[in-house]
Amino acid sequence: MGDDHFSIDTIEAPVGTKRVSDSTGTQFLSTAEAARMLGLSTTLVQTLVDQGDLKGWKTRGGHRRISLTSIDEYQSASRSTMGVAVKSVIKPRITVVVEDPDLLQQLMSANEAWNFPVEVTFFDSVTEALLELSTRRPDMMVVEMSMPRLQQEKTLQALENFNSRGRSPLSVVLVTAETDLLSSSASHSPTAIQVVSGPVTRVWMHAYLTGVVASCKI
Repeated sequence: MGDDHFSIDTIEAPVGTKRVSDSTGTQFLSTAEAARMLGLSTTLVQTLVDQGDLKGWKTRGGHRRISLTSIDEYQSASRSTMGVAVKSVIKPRITVVVEDPDLLQQLMSANEAWNFPVEVTFFDSVTEALLELSTRRPDMMVVEMSMPRLQQEKTLQALENFNSRGRSPLSVVLVTAETDLLSSSASHSPTAIQVVSGPVTRVWMHAYLTGVVASCKI
């Protein structure tokens, strides 16, 4: 909803936190503040808002403001559902692209055995994965790139274009021997795309998913 529906005042809160209230006295937090309060990542908090599980609105500058009351209600509902005072869990959605068929099968089998609390979707084609972004956006993406340099640069450009469309940027890890790939980027602004040296292996993927689980506190 638009922020012109409210009469906005900024109220100083403890520990340097700035909270916003509307004309009814309802307090709102930023995405980062809500994430700290819930013990979740900012990406998952944004997902909760998009799904309607948390109530919020956007400023004219595109920043989310999340109702403190809805956060309290969400925590209470989570405790009631789980039966204990624990954090609510939304499985992060991760897209993994591996074009080598043997490696893809190994990783898919290993992922089933690991049983991490994440939703991993595997693709054997970069093109198919990029097309999927427009209909079902993941929280994170891993792309194993063994194709020629020119095709890697085009893939990087496509991902940068996707991240420039106004939504919160998609966190992407490009695994490639072309460690200077980002230097070919036309964008010189900070990016959510990382380039790391390969190769992708079962050990590498296990470490990556372990990191995701730890960072999301799930």
